[in-house]
Amino acid sequence: MAGVTGASIMPATVAAAHLESCAAALAGARITDQDDIATIVPILTRAQRQLAVALKNISLNAVGGQPRSVTLEGRVLEWTELSEVLTEAADAADSTADALEEALPFLEDADGDDTRS
Repeated sequence: MAGVTGASIMPATVAAAHLESCAAALAGARITDQDDIATIVPILTRAQRQLAVALKNISLNAVGGQPRSVTLEGRVLEWTELSEVLTEAADAADSTADALEEALPFLEDADGDDTRS
């Protein structure tokens, strides 16, 4: 399931609203079952990676704030302050996914550690 970035059947605005609703549901959930945690964390890791891709894609077309440009090897690269902030957010989302990936081995280890009866 990782790397799923195919064309969506819903408009991006609907997908974003759905993402917000799902995130709110998770934020309000009381998740204590270790099996649920072991299922949810890898899903959140993949979702965070997809969010990073989405933010990066949005940044490529974002217009807002002061325009900026730089000439590199004879090419003029242009961007705006908004696109720069969205790119930074994409990088942060990627870093969050990296951190979540560090938790995955601990989830696997936890399977055999539960001594409750």
